[in-house]
Amino acid sequence: MVNYKWRDSPDIVARLVNADKIQTLATQQVLLKPNEACALIVDGRIGDVLTETLLKSMAGGFSRWIGDKLGVTANDRRLLFAMTGPMDYWIPFEGQIADGEKVTGFANLRLRMDLEDVPKLLNYFANNNPTLTRDGVIKIIGDEVKARVVTPALAGCASAADLRDAAFLERFEMSAESGMRNLLSNLGFTLLKAFPVTNPTDMELVQRHRAAVQAKISGDEANVEAQLAHYAQTEALTLARIEVENNVARAHARGQVTVELERELKDLRAQEARWDAEVKFERDKMEIRVDEADAKTKRAMDMFAEVQARKAERIANKQEFQKERMESQNDFQKELMELAAEHGALTPEVIQEMLRQQTAQKAIDGSGDEDSNS
Repeated sequence: MVNYKWRDSPDIVARLVNADKIQTLATQQVLLKPNEACALIVDGRIGDVLTETLLKSMAGGFSRWIGDKLGVTANDRRLLFAMTGPMDYWIPFEGQIADGEKVTGFANLRLRMDLEDVPKLLNYFANNNPTLTRDGVIKIIGDEVKARVVTPALAGCASAADLRDAAFLERFEMSAESGMRNLLSNLGFTLLKAFPVTNPTDMELVQRHRAAVQAKISGDEANVEAQLAHYAQTEALTLARIEVENNVARAHARGQVTVELERELKDLRAQEARWDAEVKFERDKMEIRVDEADAKTKRAMDMFAEVQARKAERIANKQEFQKERMESQNDFQKELMELAAEHGALTPEVIQEMLRQQTAQKAIDGSGDEDSNS
């Protein structure tokens, strides 16, 4: 039985499947991973909500379950798949602090969706296409994050040094919790964590993770799923390290830094460095393979071009030879005709024979051209 993957990219948050597709799914095995859910919608009402745990306990799995549901009399049946999380969302921002200095960075929001809140996603799908991505969520909440979280938090910074201060981090998270609660709740999300990323090195890391994921999604390489999972791990590790650094800064401000917290940060930094080295090693190997493939392609193209050039030269030489021979034959026939005319022997039969021989010779030359072009 064919497996159906509703989430073919790590950036997909939810997907609504209409009735015309459900019948097809009844003959496929739908797999739910941890933190994924599937809700059945019948005539606008939410029915069962499946999770990986519930699906494993069902006799016959998803195909048996959906087959039973299709037997129910209803005009409208849809399936709503959702990633319940947690997932991280990066909202890029630009702003100013009190001294007028420009600040750029990312607002990181970590969101979760409880099972009972999955149906709230129908508010989004009522007026949008049936797939909600991470970028889609960012477009919905981005302006609110900038207005309700970033701007108030930056307003309390007198200088760039305050961006690394514990008070800024506290102010940022509190603004997110109070300012974003209603909008996130309407979409079905719960805010777990919010923190800013303003360090240029960390911003570059986040952008690099995003670029690597997008490159894999848009490519057609083998083993993409495993590579995407690896990128997701490195991404999560970077965010965990940034979060712990923020926690250490807060603890320092309160005078409550513990040995365990410092050790956790040290371990995360070491692991991030190892994984970054692994990614670089794999990237270098890939670049070497690409360079080798390019070199082989170039050699093949050069050889092909050389063969074609030699072939063209042979054809040109042959055509030139045939041209010279034809001119020589024409001159010879002209002289014969003039000589025959002088002696009164230029009869119609002689002219016809000369033309016949000329035509035969042209036919032979033409067949030679076809052989040289093949």
